[in-house]
Formats: sequence, structure tokens, C-alpha cells
Amino acid sequence: MPRRGYRFIAAVDRAQDASRPVPAPVTRLVVLPFSNLSEDSAQEYFADGLTEELIAQLGPLCRGKVGVIARWSSMVFKGSLQRAREIGETLRADHLLEGSVRRDGPRVRITVRLVETASEAELWSKTYERTADDWMAVQADVANLVARSLIQELVPGVHTGRRADEHPAAYQAYLRGRYHWARLGDTGLVESLLGFEEATRLAPDFAAAHGGLARVRLGSAEYYHTPPRQALLAARESANRALELDPSVSEAVAVLEDTRRMLDMDWAAADAGYVEALVLNPSNEFALRAFGVTLALRSKFDEAARHVDQACEIDPLCLMANTVAAWTRYLSGDVDRAIERCRHALHLFPDFAPAQRLLGAAYFKAGDHSRARATLEASVKADPTDPIRLAWLAHLRAVSGARAEAKELIALALAQHVRRYVSSFHLAIAYAGLDEHDCAFAALDQAWLDRDPALATITVEPRFDALRGDRRYVDLLGRLRLSQSLLVTRTEPNEESREPRS
Repeated sequence: MPRRGYRFIAAVDRAQDASRPVPAPVTRLVVLPFSNLSEDSAQEYFADGLTEELIAQLGPLCRGKVGVIARWSSMVFKGSLQRAREIGETLRADHLLEGSVRRDGPRVRITVRLVETASEAELWSKTYERTADDWMAVQADVANLVARSLIQELVPGVHTGRRADEHPAAYQAYLRGRYHWARLGDTGLVESLLGFEEATRLAPDFAAAHGGLARVRLGSAEYYHTPPRQALLAARESANRALELDPSVSEAVAVLEDTRRMLDMDWAAADAGYVEALVLNPSNEFALRAFGVTLALRSKFDEAARHVDQACEIDPLCLMANTVAAWTRYLSGDVDRAIERCRHALHLFPDFAPAQRLLGAAYFKAGDHSRARATLEASVKADPTDPIRLAWLAHLRAVSGARAEAKELIALALAQHVRRYVSSFHLAIAYAGLDEHDCAFAALDQAWLDRDPALATITVEPRFDALRGDRRYVDLLGRLRLSQSLLVTRTEPNEESREPRS
């Protein structure tokens, strides 16, 4: 597998203390969605793409000097009439960049301004005019100029290289891929995959498109759209291709390390790679989340919490970032904080399935079985064909004594095989609830063969506590290259903790 020269070696050196959180940038910036002042509604896509491109370019250029709020949180304020001070307080941002796009015949006028949120003072403004013959080239050109001008304003003395021009049609497909990937959960995964595949087909040397394709292919494994091993191998191929073309694509580095961990169980190399990704782009909240998850899987909960909390700082309104923050608390046994974080994510979007499922599991671990049952039942009602929802509810039913109902739910989950991949790992959770250890280990063995992204959570997932005395569990840890010494001693909640929570 190709390495990335001196960058990788330097990252390995830094990873000797890999659990240390990345230093916080000195200032925080949010790029607000650009306003479309043209009558043509088709320009909305162009305006959103310009916002996305600015966020993507500013992260690597800032190099830890400026923290750039991620796209999900900034897009919440599209069309908002809130004042700069209010937005700054919500996102804890020191500056905001806002702008507008207007088409007048063959000309395009793009106006941008930089505002200090506390004082609401305008620090800088510029207007760019271009022809409308090639929208994507205009977008890339202006984003490049704005990014470099802005970084000089916020961090004087920073020198940046030139950005290569992209094939216009490929760039349009790339933006379409990024647009759909930013949709909630996995709702845009298929469209995003098609966009990035088209971009790489039209421009085989487009490094960022290969990086985006790697991220979506990884998502295909995480969301079980494709058998995980197959998707992870494809993600690795795309990440390596991106890094052959441009070793500075932070997204590709983070994806490569996720595949290194999930396919090869190479934990030390993954640690070094996540550090490298964050050196390349300290505003890469995906790399922070991935690093935090990797630390949590080895029971390094304090370090994991610091990294995922920093991801939430970068993207405070991101549902997945907040859910991962809840997940690390759940695995550490801090169920109160896990419940709090899940509730926060569901306050942002009440039907977000990962947070809803985790909230049910956290309620159960806290001893609040009635709320756990209500939460997981509501999750299944929202999508009665989702195997994960069915398996998690089956576990709860099983440990509550309703074994027949649990087996019916497992049968429903298995029946989904005709239309989608069904994760054996999550079925193992249900079998563990039934105390059917042979079935649970058979499912875990299949999850190992499939390289299920969730498999390594067996070290810390409390629903597998009953399996830990079995020699087959120790054998599985060996295959995962994880030590039994990493396991956390857990105790059941006392009677007082079983009282319903307010």
C-alpha cells in the first residue's frame, strides 16, 4: 500500500502522542450560504456550490489558524434574518463570511463581505464580476480568489499555492456529489456516488473527486448499502488514487485510515493517519470524529471525548457529530451524558435514526426500561423494514422476557436479506439478548468475514457483556488485534438509578 513520503513519517512521529487533542484555532469562521439575487431559481445550485467550495478551500488554507465551521451548521442559516451577533453566539464563531450572486445578462456579479460577529463591523468586502459562459469555472475561480484574499485578511503572512483548474463538467458533477452527500443521513448517498463517479470518469486526475468518492464508498459500508468488505476495498482504492494525485487531500487520508483499521486492524497506522489528516486540515470534522471513534474502541474514553467534542465545535449543528459524541459517552458508561447528547441531536431533527436508536439503548442501560421500549418501538414504527432497528428492539424485548416477540423481530430482520444487506453484527446484539451464545458468535464470525464497520465495538458495547467470558470472544479480540486488557469493568445500575428519568 503506498505511503505518502515525509508526510506519513512526520505523522507517525506525532502519533506517539496521538491521543492529544488538536490545538484549537485562534479564531472561528462561518461561511453563510450565499444569497441568490437572480430571478432564475437555477442559480440557487450555483450559490450553494460556491458556499461549499469556499468551506472546502478555507479549511486546508487556514492550517489551524482559523477554524472553519462545517457545511451542515452553516446551511442551517440559509435565508435567515438573524443578526451576525446572534449567529456568532449560536455557532461560537468570531467572524462570518456572507455574500450574494446576481446574474445580469451574460455577466455574473458575486459580492462577499467579512463581518466580525461580536461588533457586527464589516472588516472587508469585495465584488467579483465574470462572464456566465462556464458557471463551474466561474465558481471555482471566484472561490479561489475569495479564499486567498480572506485568509490574508484573517491570517496575514500566510502564503498559499495555486489551485489547479478542473474540467468544468467534472467539476459540476463533483459539486453535485458533495451536495447530495451533505443531505441527512444516507438519503443522498446513491446520488452522491453517481456524481463523484461521473466526476472521476470525466477527469481521472481530479484528486478531490477521488477523495469524495472514497468518503461516499466508506459511507456505503457504514450505512450497509453494500456488503462492507466490498465497499471498504473500493473506498481504499479511491483514497489511494486521490493521494497519488495530491497527497494533501485530507478527506482521503482520513478515509484511508478508516479502511486500514476496518480491513487490516492496523490501529497504530490509523492513529498516525488521523493525525496526518488533521495536520493537513484541522477543520476536518470527519477526521476528528473518526479518530475519536478509534480511541473509544480501545477504551480511551477521555481522549475520544475530546476529539469528538472538537468535531462538534467545528460543526455544532451536525446530527452525526452530536450522535457520535453521545455514542462515546454511552460506551464509557456515562449514560446521563449520552442521553443528554442524544436528546440534543433529536431536538435538531426528531427522526434522526442513529440518535433515536442510541437513545433507546442508553435508556435501557440507565435502567429506564419503559422509555427504552417506547423509543425503540417508535424507531421501528418509523421504518419497520430497517434490520438494525428491528435487531435493537429484539434485544430489548429479549432481556425484558418477551423471547417470542424478540424471535419474531429477528425473523423480520433476516427477511430483509432479499432486498438489502443485513448486518450480522447487529443480529448478534439480538442473539446476545436471548442468551443464544452460539448464534451470537456465529453472527459475529460472519461480521468478521464481512468486515462489518461496527464489529470492533464488541470491546466496549455493554450489550455484549454476557459474552466476554467465552473463549470465542477472546479469539475474536485476537483477530481484531485488540487486547482483553482494554475491556471496561461495568456494573449494573442500582435500584435508585432504575427510577424513570425526568
